[in-house]
Amino acid sequence: MLRLLSLETATDQGAFALWSGEVTAAEIRVQSFKQFCCPAGQPHAETLLPALRIALNELDWSLASIDAIVFDAGPGMFTGLRVSAALAQGLAIALNKPVIPVCSLEVLAEAAHQAMGATTVLSLLDARMNQIYAAGWTKEGLDWQAAFEPCLVGPDNLDYLPAMSKPLAAAGTGIKEYPAAADWLAQQGIVDSAVRYPSADALARLGAVRFQAGVFTDPAEAIPVYVRDRVALTTAERAAGEIL
Repeated sequence: MLRLLSLETATDQGAFALWSGEVTAAEIRVQSFKQFCCPAGQPHAETLLPALRIALNELDWSLASIDAIVFDAGPGMFTGLRVSAALAQGLAIALNKPVIPVCSLEVLAEAAHQAMGATTVLSLLDARMNQIYAAGWTKEGLDWQAAFEPCLVGPDNLDYLPAMSKPLAAAGTGIKEYPAAADWLAQQGIVDSAVRYPSADALARLGAVRFQAGVFTDPAEAIPVYVRDRVALTTAERAAGEIL
């Protein structure tokens, strides 16, 4: 039976899961799943590893018994992405285990599928700075195919996103944070799945599908996907009126 550790720290709602199950051609069978949330208001870097040690003891798992480490590679919160990528790298190298990175926006799509059976999903994750990370997904079997790749868009410019087939559901914190995004979804007749955050459960399920398919990443190449590399302006740039 496959055992996975999934690290979900792309947002301020940090969590990880210890997941076991198997993947067939038609379905994902979960034997056991337990999610652990990082304490609110504390940096993921300080809470993730101590919580993982406690969780392993509770389930009587050893790190060596885990078959692979799955982590949310982003886009998302810069510091959170670096924490999970670094932990995944360190554990994979120390234990000689494979690493499986997954896009946060695909994790949102899988979470929406779990919540309401959605098979076509528009993921809208708050990128701060009055921007949204957006991507479109269509489910094919157990996999998701990108209708369009992750990009940055303003909440008032969602009309510029590539068209997607309907029925279409939406997920992500961008809906909650930007009223213009919620209004646009209503105008387009896109259903709000009410899913706001990528989950460690959905992340583990996607990791299991990739593990079964033999899709791994060398730990040295397990790095975050930021989409936006610049997160701040210099003092001179702000004084000149530049914006990101």
